Amino acid sequence: MTEWRLLVTVGRTQLVDLAQEVQDLPGVGRFRSQLLRDAATGEEFDLVGTPARLLEPTLFDLVADLERGPQAILPRDLAWIVWILGLEPGDTVIEGGAGSGALTLALARIVVPDGRVISYEPRLSHRRILERNLQRSPHAARVKVVPQELTPDSEPAFCQALVLDVPQPWELVSWATTTLESGGRLVAYLPTTGQVMQLLAQLEGWSDQRVVENIQRDWTTRSQALRPQSRMQGHSGFIISARHYT
Repeated sequence: MTEWRLLVTVGRTQLVDLAQEVQDLPGVGRFRSQLLRDAATGEEFDLVGTPARLLEPTLFDLVADLERGPQAILPRDLAWIVWILGLEPGDTVIEGGAGSGALTLALARIVVPDGRVISYEPRLSHRRILERNLQRSPHAARVKVVPQELTPDSEPAFCQALVLDVPQPWELVSWATTTLESGGRLVAYLPTTGQVMQLLAQLEGWSDQRVVENIQRDWTTRSQALRPQSRMQGHSGFIISARHYT
């Protein structure tokens, strides 16, 4: 059983598992975990000569420290996807293609205490990374990982929302109509306009169709040099959403 906390030291934050007997951390060194277990959450304490604090990790902290494998959905897109789905506690959401689990963690955080995330991930290498990342979340019990590809022949499962991070989501549109409740939303995440056009063609008759591309520009925050950063990350993916009524 794991027990993750965010360790904050001078110039560095990192996730630590208090269930381990010994820690070996960059910038701090090797020490027994009992030093961390004895610390009060949020209060400064001395950690082998280093001022430190322990905090409960937020979703931001969990996603920032994910074990990387397949390309993770960026926070700017995660936020939009979670918002447009309109999920509430107790809802069920099906995820096709979980990757490293960034979106999975975000979805699980929304549907607690008794909702479900049913995540289809056929690739063993991706599943192993996903399951290790899920261990860091207090909401991992809300996630069911299905070691299969989501296909038009998959068993329908009643849900309030469907998220597809797969190359050909248009093949699943008919299946989605059998599994989404009336008014439920489908969201797909795609890298190219050609894929977007094929999906939109299959979504004919669906309501509230929307295509969004998020662009983020960070700023340098030095007191005497407040300005946009010279470099920015451009295209990450298109978010396509639509609503189905029976």
